[in-house]
Amino acid sequence: MGSQQLLLIVVGIVVVALVIFAGINIAANYYQTANRDQLISSLYDLGVMAQQYFKKPVQQGGGGGSYSGWIMPKDFEYFEAGQIQVVVSESRVNFEALGAEKGMDEKTNVRVTCRVDQEGIRMIVTN
Repeated sequence: MGSQQLLLIVVGIVVVALVIFAGINIAANYYQTANRDQLISSLYDLGVMAQQYFKKPVQQGGGGGSYSGWIMPKDFEYFEAGQIQVVVSESRVNFEALGAEKGMDEKTNVRVTCRVDQEGIRMIVTN
C-alpha cells in the first residue's frame, strides 16, 4: 500500500509541475502579444498623425505634401509599452518600436517597424 501512495504522490507532483510550466508559458505569451499589440496601436496612431500633417496645407501648419518638419509627440518616445524611434524624410516616415517584453525568439525584446508614405501605413513585426 505504501508504494502505491508514493507513486500517486510522485504522479501528482509531476502533473502540478506541468500545469505550472504551462501556466508560465501562457502568461509569457500573453504579455508578449499584448506588448506587440500596444506597439502596433501606437505606431498606427503616429502614422495617422504623420499622414494628417502630410495632407494639411502649409498655411494651416501642415507639410503641404511633405513629411519634412513633422515631429513625433514626446509622449511616444518612452512609454510603458517600450520606446519608439522615428526617422522623417520628405517622402516618408519610418518608425522602429522596441517593446518591454521578450519577443518570439525569447532573446530580444518585441520589435515592430512601420513605414508611412503616400501609399499608406505598413507594419512589419520583426520579433
